[in-house]
Amino acid sequence: MPQPLVANLVCGSPWRNHDFDFARLRLGQAIYDLDGIRVDCHQDYEDSGGIANGDLLVSYTSQVPVTDRASTNLRRWLEKGGRWFALHASNSVAGNVAMSRILGSRFITHPKYATFRVQVTAPQDPLLEGIGDFDVPDELYCIENVTNDYEVLLHTRWGGEGFGGISFEEQDHPMLYKRKVGDQGGGILYLALGHANRPFDKPFPHLPDQPDYRGPWDMDLFKTLVNRGIEWAAHRRPY
Repeated sequence: MPQPLVANLVCGSPWRNHDFDFARLRLGQAIYDLDGIRVDCHQDYEDSGGIANGDLLVSYTSQVPVTDRASTNLRRWLEKGGRWFALHASNSVAGNVAMSRILGSRFITHPKYATFRVQVTAPQDPLLEGIGDFDVPDELYCIENVTNDYEVLLHTRWGGEGFGGISFEEQDHPMLYKRKVGDQGGGILYLALGHANRPFDKPFPHLPDQPDYRGPWDMDLFKTLVNRGIEWAAHRRPY
């Protein structure tokens, strides 16, 4: 029997502003179901030895502080061929410039939770085989393109006002992209979709409880994107 791979699943936030318990269960199950992959779970990125010795990285985080040592080790691991599948608020990096440069983007804001149209930008990419445009209930993430070197695979078109009074002209917003890191086959796959919260999972404790949202997690298409993203991170799919 071949030696199993080791996936490092980083899922959590000091702010507890998403349902990280739900995401941890769903992502852990998705990794388990692919067979031949063990899962080590973390709340942050500080176990540099564990991540460096792992075969793939999957994250669902928000505003997690990352030390210079940890971000340097993450970059080195990617440059040696490691692949990181980052979901939703993983690029909400608490002002960490190094992490936004590794991921290629930085979260800015989002409008209210709603259903919106996602369009296929790169239909030729194997990750999107058999997938067409679709509607999704979620938070529409508006992100800053920090490195200007990623390949957009899915996008949505939107203009309006997000939280914090930040306004956007109508434009395309990436919902899925790939970014190469180094020349050993390593890189980032970032999926902006995937919000989930319970009534008490809110940005600030003093705010009223909010509706229970599960986002796209029960959609077969979203499950396909997650499974393919994990397979990609495990080098079971071509770059």
